Amino acid sequence: MNKLQRHLSANAVFSILNGTLLLVFQENVEQIFNIEPSKFFFILGILLLVFALTIIVELKKQRALPVLWIIIQDALWVIGSVILLVFNPFNISTDGNIIVALVAIVVLVLGLGQAKGLARADEQSKKGQKVFKFKRKVKGSISKVWEVISDVANYHEVAPNIDGSKVISGEKKGMVRSCSHGKDSWIETCTLWEDEKQYSFIVDTQTPDYPYPLKALKGTWIVDEISKNENEITMIFEFEYKKPIQNILVHPLMKYRFTKVCKELLDNWQNMIENNN
Repeated sequence: MNKLQRHLSANAVFSILNGTLLLVFQENVEQIFNIEPSKFFFILGILLLVFALTIIVELKKQRALPVLWIIIQDALWVIGSVILLVFNPFNISTDGNIIVALVAIVVLVLGLGQAKGLARADEQSKKGQKVFKFKRKVKGSISKVWEVISDVANYHEVAPNIDGSKVISGEKKGMVRSCSHGKDSWIETCTLWEDEKQYSFIVDTQTPDYPYPLKALKGTWIVDEISKNENEITMIFEFEYKKPIQNILVHPLMKYRFTKVCKELLDNWQNMIENNN
């Protein structure tokens, strides 16, 4: 169990405990808080149990966007608690305010722990370096597969996030190409080329006009022969964000969007390989 899972587990247990207490001891809680009987704590108890269920789902899946939403909800709970403690609009008792403060402290600690765990998502051996890996098995000879995926000058025809791709100089290792998306453009250099095996490009992220919040980005495309008429394509993207906070706020959305982009790219390649003669 990694750090993110540990804090998600603790959050789920804490939410279940509080939700159950509110449902079972609703009248007692109302007396402690010195408020009139109502359905508020009953509804809050149900919501906490539903919230716990969403956390339990993410314990296994650990999807970046849902986890970020869990963290945001924890942050909103803490903010709401601070507002209650400062302004006390419902004239809650002293004991009630103490409970509100203690719960908020626990939620804050859990939220920060989850945020730190999310920041380490998709990391490998190097701290701060993220890795995306996508694979697809396709029917076709290795020469055909390589011919399709190594057509780097026409990458924009299959990649939905690229509008233009042009080789500026060189070929194979040392090749330089420019890519564009809308008004944005950048330069990439080939650092590895092994025919019918793999190739890599490193993006120049240091230019002042580089449009994305990345400090480094490297892409590697690999073909592994399974049989004479079946091969596996692997795409590996290694990257780092410019600022640590982007590991929490930017990465979930980037992973969601980039996963869709790479699925469409692999769909296009598979169609070209298997359906075009």
